[in-house]
Amino acid sequence: MADVIEYDAIIITTPKDYEKTLDLHMRMAEYLPVRDIYVVSSEGVCPILAEEDIGTFRYIDENDIVKFDDVYIVVEKHLSTKYAGQEISRGIVGWYYQQILKFEYHRISKDRYYLTWDGDTIPCKSFSMFDKDGKTPFLDMKHEYNEDYFTTLSKLLPGYEKCMDKSFISEHMLFNREIVKSLIEDIEANDQLEGDIWWEKMIRCIPPEKYTDGCFSEFETYGNYVCKKYPDSYNLRSWNSFRYAAYFLEPARMQSRDWRWLSKDFYALSFEKNQTIREDYKNIFDNPKYQKKLSARQVLEICQEEMESGYKEVWD
Repeated sequence: MADVIEYDAIIITTPKDYEKTLDLHMRMAEYLPVRDIYVVSSEGVCPILAEEDIGTFRYIDENDIVKFDDVYIVVEKHLSTKYAGQEISRGIVGWYYQQILKFEYHRISKDRYYLTWDGDTIPCKSFSMFDKDGKTPFLDMKHEYNEDYFTTLSKLLPGYEKCMDKSFISEHMLFNREIVKSLIEDIEANDQLEGDIWWEKMIRCIPPEKYTDGCFSEFETYGNYVCKKYPDSYNLRSWNSFRYAAYFLEPARMQSRDWRWLSKDFYALSFEKNQTIREDYKNIFDNPKYQKKLSARQVLEICQEEMESGYKEVWD
């Protein structure tokens, strides 16, 4: 069910990645609280969209927002000393490019707000992106920390830093178009950085030797900018989602009872590429015997006790 305030969602993806979650797109159409869902990708995704024919799904050519080649040229020049004439792969550019697209979409959005939603993340149930008053949007928060994100933030916006313990990285974000515009203008006003366009400054402020580490987060940048400059424009909410669901579950085998059980503890599940079910985790989360006796949270917490390192889900 859509929120009272109307807005659209964008999913920035590649045709290959989009095709991997075909069987789950109807869940997005049913549960995302938006008017339409725009798939921002290359032309290769069009035949896939046409074949599945989901009414709320639309297509936007990524190059109509920002040309990939324009970003590629800036990255190539910036990394020229590191790669010494070697050809730079599309993947090296793509991680930053998809974040650039999320900010640049504000220029073509027809609404005050727009939702960015990760294409590998599947909602478990209905939810709203606005508080009970129907007017104040949520900034959703989880638990994650990468120091490099805030090093870049402080270079782009001197005086800005991490404003709270939690993280704004939650596989989605409801952007306010006017705040994104303000953020971009403030970055472009920073004459201590090389470049005219904000994303040129962002790319060039990252040391070439650190570039492939992924040193920029659009979510952390926007969230911390809002907290300092527009603190009354959002309410904060703890968002419980299952980021590493692909280690435990195979979407094609999931039944309605599995989704209902999981929805009691999670808003959404993420099935990240290059992740497969671990042998020791098979038949745990889709086991009806466990589901009768334990919650999804309890099962995951038991599994996480055995993990020696890596990302872990946390409940407040």
